[in-house]
Amino acid sequence: MKVRLQHLIGATVRDAGGRSVGRVASVHARTEGMHCFVFEYRVGPGAVLERLGMSVGRLIGFHGRKPLRIPWQQLDITNEREPRLRCSLEELQAMQ
Repeated sequence: MKVRLQHLIGATVRDAGGRSVGRVASVHARTEGMHCFVFEYRVGPGAVLERLGMSVGRLIGFHGRKPLRIPWQQLDITNEREPRLRCSLEELQAMQ
């Protein structure tokens, strides 16, 4: 499946019940030969701070905010502008 990352980055992720979980801040992938495979999405304020660097987070008063890590198989991106968890937020947090 091909995905346009420019549509996915910044998109609001909703859980299976329709609740907002956060916005996609980063996509983590690895290459194997000529192909690139996504293994994880990072969502929420902690993911944005992680992307900017923890020192920026400390400057603005956020300590220890961790990104919500979503394994690739738990995120339905058939509509890349409206990604949806395949589980509830609570189920995902239990996986962390």
